[in-house]
Amino acid sequence: MDLRFWADVSAIFLIFMQLVPTLLTIVVLYFVVRVVMVVRRKATSSIEWVQYYVGIVRAQTDRFADKVADPLIRSHAEAMRGEAIARSLLPNRPSSVPSTKEQDA
Repeated sequence: MDLRFWADVSAIFLIFMQLVPTLLTIVVLYFVVRVVMVVRRKATSSIEWVQYYVGIVRAQTDRFADKVADPLIRSHAEAMRGEAIARSLLPNRPSSVPSTKEQDA
C-alpha cells in the first residue's frame, strides 16, 4: 500500500462525504416541489369561490362608503356655499381660509 492508494481512498471518501448531503438536498427539494404543486392545485380550484366573496365584500364596502360619504360631502358643500354667499355679501368679512402672499399682493 503506497501513498497513491491512500490518496485514492481519501478522494473517494471526500466524494461520498459531499454526495450524501447533495442527495438529501435533492430529495428534500423534490418533495418541496410536490407540496407546492398540490397547494397550487387546491388554491386554483377554490379561487372562483374566493373571487365571488371578495366581489360581495367590495360591493358592500362601496355601498356603505357612499352612504356615509354622501351626507358629509353634501353638508360640506352647503357650508362652503353659505360661506361663499356670506363673503360675496360682506366684502370686508375675513375669510376662514388663511390668506397667502399671492392673495395679499
